[in-house]
Amino acid sequence: MSHANSFAGLGARLMVRITKVKNPQCLSLSIIPLVAALLIFSSLANADVLAVNTGKYRSGGTVIDVPCELIGTGRLRYPPKARKFRYVGQVIVGFSVAKDGSVSGARIADADPPGIFERSALSHIRTWKYKPPTVNGKVVQVDDIYVRLTFQPDR
Repeated sequence: MSHANSFAGLGARLMVRITKVKNPQCLSLSIIPLVAALLIFSSLANADVLAVNTGKYRSGGTVIDVPCELIGTGRLRYPPKARKFRYVGQVIVGFSVAKDGSVSGARIADADPPGIFERSALSHIRTWKYKPPTVNGKVVQVDDIYVRLTFQPDR
């Protein structure tokens, strides 16, 4: 029998599969604490950062790529009609991160299928909260961030 646990850290997902060991004598006892410590510290290192998205900051004629750290989200709502007919789709949303870390100017860049998931995607993106983005210690607005949201009825 196996169980899957997931730990989020550094913007990526780490999947750990725990299985029942038939012969525990074959495990080295010195490696178990090391693996446990690695899993704990990797998940706690950036526990408050859910993802990192990169956008653009324009200053004069210079364009700088700025990483933006996502620290909070609301629940993604799957539209009831889409769930009823088991539609699967994706929406690409473009937006800016304001100086206070809120999402502004959210817009649909692409949707497949069109007309099904756009409203839900925009509502979800508007709940996101970022750490205020900085460039050289100065808090700035970051534009041209794009994310893909996938809608699947079983997720």
